[in-house]
Amino acid sequence: MLPRREKYPVLNHLHNVKHIVHNYHQSGITDIDLLKLARRDNRIVITKNIKHFQVNCRQHQVDVIGITEIIPPEELDKSLLAILRRWGKTKMIGRFTKIVKARRRTVR
Repeated sequence: MLPRREKYPVLNHLHNVKHIVHNYHQSGITDIDLLKLARRDNRIVITKNIKHFQVNCRQHQVDVIGITEIIPPEELDKSLLAILRRWGKTKMIGRFTKIVKARRRTVR
């Protein structure tokens, strides 16, 4: 599980970040239900479950950012901000981006 929102101060200041467990109280929600919720609320999903979401994000037209376990919150905060700035306020099209350490790789 990702840390609470408070671990990402800059991201929270500039974006409306929600945590599926702490804000939506949806612990144990299925991947498909999470994608439907993200689509309904027009939200980007940030997940450690890269394998399943990479496949399903295009089908549900939800943008997904996959992260690895080894990224410290401070570095993740900066990397997420860079991706969100680059994406801007565009329509969700089912993009998938993976953050590995300080490198970001977009899968098309």
